[in-house]
Amino acid sequence: MSNTRFALLDVGLWDVPRNEIIAAETPEIHAENRRHTIHGFCVLAQNPALGNILFDTGISAEWETTWPEQFKKDYTFHTLESLTGQLQRVGLTPADIDTLIVSHLHYDHAGNIKLFRNTKAGQKIIISDAEAREAFVKVSMSSTGVSGAYFRDEFVMNGIGYQTIDEDTWLSEDLMLFIQKGHTPGVIGLLIKTGRNGNVIITSDAVYSTYNFGPPVVLPGLCVDPVSYKENAARLLKMKEEFQARIIFSHDVENRNLWKFAPCFYE
Repeated sequence: MSNTRFALLDVGLWDVPRNEIIAAETPEIHAENRRHTIHGFCVLAQNPALGNILFDTGISAEWETTWPEQFKKDYTFHTLESLTGQLQRVGLTPADIDTLIVSHLHYDHAGNIKLFRNTKAGQKIIISDAEAREAFVKVSMSSTGVSGAYFRDEFVMNGIGYQTIDEDTWLSEDLMLFIQKGHTPGVIGLLIKTGRNGNVIITSDAVYSTYNFGPPVVLPGLCVDPVSYKENAARLLKMKEEFQARIIFSHDVENRNLWKFAPCFYE
C-alpha cells in the first residue's frame, strides 16, 4: 500500500483573457477578448523516503511591483493566496521542502521560486530539459527579461539551481513525473498513488480544464504545438485508465470545487 499523501495548496482565483484559455472560435470572439475566470494550485506530497515534495510555487506576492504593466492590465485577481501562508496551513516553511518540482516556468507556476533561495530544494529545482531550453533562452534574449509568460527575474537568481529531466521519472513507487508537449515544449505532469484515496494525475497547464480535455479536445489560445497537445490529451486518457486515476486540471474552476484544499490531505 502507498505511504504517500498529498495536499492541494490554493493559489487563488483570477481573470485572464479568454483567448488564452480557449482558442477563439470566430474572429468576432477573438476581437471581443472576453474575460475568463481561472484558479490555480500547488501540490504538496509527503513520502516517508523523500520527505516534503512541492510541485509548483504559484504567483508572486510581489506581483504589483514586479509584473510588467501589460500583465497588470490583463490579469485581475478575485483572491490571491501566498505560498508561505499555504505552507503554514500544513505546518511547513519553504526551508522544510526537500524537493521542488516546477511544471514549467510561467508566472503562475514559478512566481515564488525566490522563496527557496539557498534552501535544500532551491539548489536543484526539477524542470524539464525542453522547458529549460525554451525559458532560459527566451528571457536571455529579451531586453526586458520578459518573454510571453516567462519573467526572468522570477526564476534566474543567485541561490537557485536546477536539474532537468527529459523522460518519465519515478521519484518513488508512488510518484511519477512525466513530460508533456503542447502548451510549452515540456510541461511536467505528476502522477500520485495513494492508499485510501486512489490515484491522481496532475496535468499542470498541459490541459487547463475538462472543457479543453474533451472529447473533443479544445485547444487553448496559448499552445506552441497543437499536434503534440492533442497527442498528449490522448496519452492522459490512456494513463487515466491504466492507473484508474482521477485528473486534476490546472485552471478549471468547476473541477476545483470537487476537491478539498490544505490543511486537508488525501492519503
